[in-house]
Amino acid sequence: MITVRDISDTARARTGPRAWWSDAVIYRVDVRAFDDSDGDGVGDLNGVRERLGYLELLGVDAVWMTGVLAGPVGKPGQAREVDPILGDLTSFDRLVAETHASGLRVAIDIAVTRHSAEQPEVHEELERTLRFWMDRGVDGFRLGAAPGMAHPADDATHRILRTARAVVGESPQRLIGALVREWSTSLGNLEALDVGLDLGFCAVRFQADAIRATVERVRSAAEQVGAVPVWGLADWDHPRPVTRLGGNTTGLARARAMALVQCALPGVIGVDNGNELGLPESASQDGMIAKSIRAPIPWEGAHAPFGFSDAPGNWSPIPDEWSELTVEAQLANPASTLSLYREALRIRHNHPAFSGDRVEWYGAPEGCLAFRRSGGNLVCALNTAPTPVPMPPGAVLLSSRPLDSEQLLPVDTAVWLV
Repeated sequence: MITVRDISDTARARTGPRAWWSDAVIYRVDVRAFDDSDGDGVGDLNGVRERLGYLELLGVDAVWMTGVLAGPVGKPGQAREVDPILGDLTSFDRLVAETHASGLRVAIDIAVTRHSAEQPEVHEELERTLRFWMDRGVDGFRLGAAPGMAHPADDATHRILRTARAVVGESPQRLIGALVREWSTSLGNLEALDVGLDLGFCAVRFQADAIRATVERVRSAAEQVGAVPVWGLADWDHPRPVTRLGGNTTGLARARAMALVQCALPGVIGVDNGNELGLPESASQDGMIAKSIRAPIPWEGAHAPFGFSDAPGNWSPIPDEWSELTVEAQLANPASTLSLYREALRIRHNHPAFSGDRVEWYGAPEGCLAFRRSGGNLVCALNTAPTPVPMPPGAVLLSSRPLDSEQLLPVDTAVWLV
């Protein structure tokens, strides 16, 4: 077992060349709901591999896959096996090789059972597991369900994160991250992280003051521990932004506006699969209770399951009205949400205005916000007020929906200017 270094050592180990993830766009793939290659109604690793061309077209930098492993660290051996319903190590290795050949990085979840984290053998198991997947080419890890991440910090969390940091730190440019619910209660532990996903941005109200307060809180906390924030608009605990922000055309307009705010911020951009298509939640009837679910990705065609699977009916419900939301339909529509995401990511990657790690806030009308990326001259403005507001000065790079005037920013709209 390695000797766990103290936090100051692990922090120093991260200094050096700028890390690949510092301003990366990471696309989360829920493997089971992405693409079914073998007709059993469940998405799988070969399905992800067959859709790598789509991820290249979208313009992301890395693929983060969830639910790949057979079990958590703490259940012997399971964390070094692929869930058999998704494939095997051969299909995993082929996916990693082709993902790298496409110029993309690969990250996966590794969970640690809560009850077993004060136990020394679990730390040894975690070391073996991390090295096992690094040897197979994995570029990053998210410590899912890590003890203490959702609660005040404790020694178990501290030791788990330091163990992971020490192992991952042996290989340059390997990423370690975790979900962060309360930065303020876990600062000592979080110094072991490269990136932290804060749920506040996934749940923030569509109100300018609330959005600004969340951005300021997350950035301040991340800076204290030297981590990079991950800006995500959805996770398992919160509905997709289209549904959460009002549903129908209002929710879609607001989700598109928040996507531009998200992509204008310095740090890691997390795109939950389906958000780039403007998908809402789909309803499922469980007895007498209607509940929201994440339907599989609609790829092509006019009828469900829209190319997701060849299995008749053996998949989560996909609404038939999603025919206009398929990847195929949106690629052909320059005004689609997919086209907006593609253009936003292209500009973010290539335009010199997207430089600098600081955010400078501008004065803005009530119900609006505006900030500038220091180091570049990008300005992002968002209108959450009930009426149009004056547009900040500058040339428009991109807007979340068409502008009727160069002087006014419409309701539920965001814009990039230089």
